[in-house]
Amino acid sequence: MKFRDYVSILKRKIQTKENVVYVCIGSSRFLWDSVGPFVGSFLKEKMSNKLIIGDMNNNICDKKDLLFYYPKLKNKYIVAIDAAINNELKNDIYVNNNYIAMGTAFNYNKGNIGNVCIKAGISNWQTITLSEVKDISQFIARGILNCELYS
Repeated sequence: MKFRDYVSILKRKIQTKENVVYVCIGSSRFLWDSVGPFVGSFLKEKMSNKLIIGDMNNNICDKKDLLFYYPKLKNKYIVAIDAAINNELKNDIYVNNNYIAMGTAFNYNKGNIGNVCIKAGISNWQTITLSEVKDISQFIARGILNCELYS
């Protein structure tokens, strides 16, 4: 997806929403699953006025990791960010009006989160490089920053 298209779609989804919270899902222990934590860390460096849950130091991997945050999530518009392992997605970004079902890549049901989801397609999790993960994560974070800071 081109950056311009990504930002345009994302703006339509979140621009008019108040109380937006970003939940960045994934584990920094696995390179292919660290897109969400990288995005969270990038966003926290640039946006101190928004609630951003999940980063490279505080991973959100399932609903029990969110228990502490539930009071802060009440009545919020949640944008969930995660990697999606799928050979057909081929390192692309997808924005949907739907929740993210955590753990589905490995047939686990770890809970659902989000009003909107941003998924980073990871086509080959065994061979993805740190550079690719960082590039995808920065692309996602830059789009969010563009929507939040320049709207």
